[in-house]
Amino acid sequence: MASPCFLLLQPLAASASATSCTNKRRPRRVSCNATPSSRSSTPTGDGEEDMQPRRLDRREVVLVGGLTGAAAANLGLMPALAGDDTEPAATCITAPITDKLIKCVSSSDGFRCPVAYLPEDVIDLASLPGPPPTGGPLRVRRPAHLLDAAYVKKYEAGVRMMKALPDDDPRSFKSQATIHEAYCNFHYKFLTTTPPVDFDVHFSSVFAPWHRMYIYFYERIIGELTNDPAFALPYWNWDSPDGMSLPAIFANPASPLYDAKRNQENVKSTIDLNLGPGKQNDLPLCSSTEDGDSCVKAANLCTVYRQMAVDTAAQFHGDRFCAAGVKAPGSLENAAHTAVHIWTGDPLSANAGEDMGVLGTAARDPVFYSHHSNVDRLWHLWRSTDPGHADFVGDEDWLQTSFVFYDEKRRPVRIRVRDVLEPGNLGYAYEARERLEWLDKRPKPATGIDRPTVKPSDVVSFPLALKNGRKEYLTVKRPEKNGGSKKAPEVLVIDVDIDPCEYAKFDVLVNVPRGQEGKVSPQNSEFAGSFVNLPHGGGDGGMKVGMGRLKLAYRFALRELIEDLRCGGDATLDVTLVPVAGEMVVVDGVRVELLK
Repeated sequence: MASPCFLLLQPLAASASATSCTNKRRPRRVSCNATPSSRSSTPTGDGEEDMQPRRLDRREVVLVGGLTGAAAANLGLMPALAGDDTEPAATCITAPITDKLIKCVSSSDGFRCPVAYLPEDVIDLASLPGPPPTGGPLRVRRPAHLLDAAYVKKYEAGVRMMKALPDDDPRSFKSQATIHEAYCNFHYKFLTTTPPVDFDVHFSSVFAPWHRMYIYFYERIIGELTNDPAFALPYWNWDSPDGMSLPAIFANPASPLYDAKRNQENVKSTIDLNLGPGKQNDLPLCSSTEDGDSCVKAANLCTVYRQMAVDTAAQFHGDRFCAAGVKAPGSLENAAHTAVHIWTGDPLSANAGEDMGVLGTAARDPVFYSHHSNVDRLWHLWRSTDPGHADFVGDEDWLQTSFVFYDEKRRPVRIRVRDVLEPGNLGYAYEARERLEWLDKRPKPATGIDRPTVKPSDVVSFPLALKNGRKEYLTVKRPEKNGGSKKAPEVLVIDVDIDPCEYAKFDVLVNVPRGQEGKVSPQNSEFAGSFVNLPHGGGDGGMKVGMGRLKLAYRFALRELIEDLRCGGDATLDVTLVPVAGEMVVVDGVRVELLK
């Protein structure tokens, strides 16, 4: 009989201070939605407050989601989850998300939307010449650490010119940074509802295509300003050992590519794609006999492999955008992408950063664009390195999703997801000389683990507020595979309820008995991945008190993990939750699902 599978969720330790959504230092427990009635606080013996979860009633969810029956009908919204008198129905966008349905709204507390355009001035990307616009060869994006001096000089000149443009020029660096803040900080709304419904380009299948569009126009603007239509945005290839440090072009204080609001200690060392906010990892990356730098790089390669070794578009991209309901991001956003943000700009560290460490300010750092150029490259590689990988084929709602950006000629251009499925359709390509070392870094089972035949279990009820230092154990039933679903991949789903202004991270381990967690690292099969939340907020306006909490469904791939641990015959998974970070993280449920 195959040995049973165990699961451990291990959050990293919380820092000594919390970050508010306005980028100002505040005492612990203060967050953008902290109100006296949001949670009950029960003092505990260790001097901390035991934050107990509270069930929201229907009226509160309507205020968060802003959806009424008539408004939902007008928008093309329909219930995604059935509700009863105690559980309000979640509502998702079922019509395409288009530039005609959403609009940026400036706030009274300082945020100003990007430069406005008249609807009649918008032109479709398909009506413009291309690709490429000049009829010449494709622009080639290259690794940032391998650029020659002439290339660096041109890139610096382009960013310097962007920074010198007036703020009301849509091509200016400040305007470009404001675009990201507007789309990621709930400043875009569905205005056909009362009150308006928030829209965000994160936590859904919109993440990858929106960012591809965004940096595409950024790249075009630099090419125009430098009079070089062949200019291509370099990428920070942190998925390669040679690129696992901040590229030198961003480290020169005299360069327009420099940003002083980085974690200055981190950016001098090898990047750690498993680093949590405010502290080092709780799990060991290396043994005492391993070279530290080489081991961190090896662990990084396993992290990249794990996020890329998923079978379906839903696992990789995430689910359709959902308003007032549970959002389900994909592995491309979940893992290394967020870790790079935290490593570069973590303001909870003793060597505090800021810009890259908060969603609202991330695009103020020039390295953001090269970071997302690599995220975009990984989307391209996910499709091109495995013939079985494909985006959402035939999903017209996804393909018709559209946004408007200003191009290098100051023209508002409508661009759709169907326009950006291939980099070549936009006139650029990625350098193909590099060896993808992560392709051969499938994690291996840990050694030295004593797997008991009899396992203790605890009774756990949901919702469950995670508390530092307190482990929670439970058993999760695996779904039966029958009929046509035999080949469907299994995923572990963790339903998480979080404060969107809070850093949070937990790791997920499989088949690790109690007390033996220290024998497992990100290089092992038992390490299924990490949940990481990069706070919203920052910028001039920040976020309003009482904006509500986020409900996320995080998926962790199980197919290869179960194969490696040889526990495919087990009917259940034993799960251990070990809370270490995230002061207001609540787990609403843990389950195993079959993806179609």
